[in-house]
Amino acid sequence: MKRGQVWISAVLYIALGTVAITIVLSAGVPVINKIKDKNTIIQTRDIMLSLDNIIREVRDEGTGSRRVISPFTIKGGSMFIKDNENKIVWEMKTNVVFVEPCGKDRATCEREELIIKEGPVEMYETTTIVENEYIMQLELDFKDVAFLDLMSDIGKNAPLLGKYNLKIENKGVNSERQPATNLPDILITLT
Repeated sequence: MKRGQVWISAVLYIALGTVAITIVLSAGVPVINKIKDKNTIIQTRDIMLSLDNIIREVRDEGTGSRRVISPFTIKGGSMFIKDNENKIVWEMKTNVVFVEPCGKDRATCEREELIIKEGPVEMYETTTIVENEYIMQLELDFKDVAFLDLMSDIGKNAPLLGKYNLKIENKGVNSERQPATNLPDILITLT
């Protein structure tokens, strides 16, 4: 009789322990994921501020100036160097509302004045068709700074995620550019 009670008690304790662990994990995992996403957004913002500062330094120092960033690490989301638009854009799907979501595209964000600026970095969050899913976007615009030219082993407009070596070099003003401008070409080599 006592032997059966011991086994029943053991099974009940195991069941209660399993239920308790399940409750803690179901409440804790979403909180941990939100903290992780916020941390990734903040780290990427800092990387972009540093990248902007380096590009401006290279531009200001004149033709032939260069900097190497090694390693250049993107831990989450995807970064795009859009040399045809003179922009560097980073985006990540998240469930975190980091800034006020503003609709499905940047134009809506501009209309509603929901683009947050931290120095040269513009931050905004758009919605997706999935409930409580957003796309956080950070942008650096170099249209009045320089002309970006990307040279990459992985191809133009490919998303960047992981570790890279980044070389930023001032190639000088292109005298053949039409209309004429005094903005230099900045070559970004990615390996």
